[in-house]
Amino acid sequence: MNIFTKKLGTGALAVMCLLPLVGWAHGSLDIPPSRAVNCQATGGYWQSEDGSAIVDRGCRESARIFNTPAEKVFAAQQWNEVAHIPGINNPSLDQIKAVIKDGLICSANDPRKASLDQPTPYWTKTDVVPGHSLTMRLIGTAPHVPSKFYAFVSRVGFNTATDTLKWSDLVQLGQVETFTVARTDWQTPPRIAGAAGFFEIARTIPTGLSGNGLIVGIWVRNDPNGEFFISCADVSFQGGSIPEQFHNIGTFIAAEMQTLKPGDSVHFRIFDNKGERKELVDITHKITTANLAPGKWGKEIADKIDPAIARIGERNGQDIVFNQQNPLINATFATVKDYSQAMSIIAGQDPGPVDPAPPVARINGPTSLKSGQAFTFSGTQSTGANGPVRYEWAVPGMTGAEDAATVSGQAQTVSEPTPLKARLTVKDQENGKTDTAEFGFTVLPADPGQYPAYVPGGLHEAGKTYSHQGKNYKCKYAAWCSGSPQYYEPGKGLAWQEAWDEQ
Repeated sequence: MNIFTKKLGTGALAVMCLLPLVGWAHGSLDIPPSRAVNCQATGGYWQSEDGSAIVDRGCRESARIFNTPAEKVFAAQQWNEVAHIPGINNPSLDQIKAVIKDGLICSANDPRKASLDQPTPYWTKTDVVPGHSLTMRLIGTAPHVPSKFYAFVSRVGFNTATDTLKWSDLVQLGQVETFTVARTDWQTPPRIAGAAGFFEIARTIPTGLSGNGLIVGIWVRNDPNGEFFISCADVSFQGGSIPEQFHNIGTFIAAEMQTLKPGDSVHFRIFDNKGERKELVDITHKITTANLAPGKWGKEIADKIDPAIARIGERNGQDIVFNQQNPLINATFATVKDYSQAMSIIAGQDPGPVDPAPPVARINGPTSLKSGQAFTFSGTQSTGANGPVRYEWAVPGMTGAEDAATVSGQAQTVSEPTPLKARLTVKDQENGKTDTAEFGFTVLPADPGQYPAYVPGGLHEAGKTYSHQGKNYKCKYAAWCSGSPQYYEPGKGLAWQEAWDEQ
């Protein structure tokens, strides 16, 4: 969020009045959790190159339309910015429907967030009961008032497993809700850290609904440019009584548990939500050569846990099933939301002889990149004589985890071909020996093509694309694109993303 606090003269004030309220009113539903909120909260995007480690199955299946980890994670990381700016002062609901197209509602017309529009039976669902009241909670990183909120539920017969959402699939729940005061008296912590406040909206779910469906919220800022935010939250319509719910309290097997050796033991505990954190589950499980695989010992521990306290696995419709083929994506689903868990290794007395051979570091990845292009380098072909090795990456432009088997990032912007190197050091965690590999690659200037150059302070047309420092940018609003470079220079100004879309 950009907050400008300075004394303004008359001229400066005129410039300031052109600025969008950057960072304000960004948010989403977290009760029931929107698809973006759930995917960000459960995570796992950076632990595998192909997305197989994404924890939530619905998030994993929907992300298959993208190729790189950076593309797959974008919608989750932007959980509070599933938004659209139509350039309409305080748009009506009909104007919003005219702007957002059928099939693109959950992504708010943003192709980078298209995973949120994908139908799949594996979206994580919140149980709701038709005929009963549902209290929705909208959290914001900086909630804006005044603003308004429209609530919808999907029609009878709509199925999130097979159907992409159209406006004709939605039934409005009550009248528009107006927000004037954001609350901060959290009774239940937000699903996403960093939320500054919340609003609650109570609506009765119509009778006659069954199966899978959606709760959709549209939050509209009181803003001359009409920015609005869309939340799509998956639900399962239940009959009769209030259903018992399971709550995802985190990944079951952490990555560091892969250092287990025969002779070690796994210590797994679940604690209650009281101040003294009483142990409800306390399991110590011996590891041998026969059950060393995480899918084996993980299932053995999961089978020992009382289902009245928690279940281990991934959601499969209304069931929770342990995934032995990909055990690192299993989560712990507790019957009480605020339970917590801990898993650790108890070292064995006789781990056996340590092989003195050094590990071997190997890197695979692209040899050529364009400025700004997303990349992933892999060290999965590295080997160690004593089990899994520890990774340490050094790559210009890398983002995310530096100690995983793969590393992702974005190529630096250059004006001429620039040779660079990716460096990977692996360490054998038993004998302490290391090996380092280097992988050369070249970053090329982006091809600006036939587009005219951006001119600081010059006139620029809305809808037209301009090149600047090796990249291309499409102008959204002529007044801002032609405004002060301090705020609107593409790729550099304090509020450039409000005026431009990078191509």
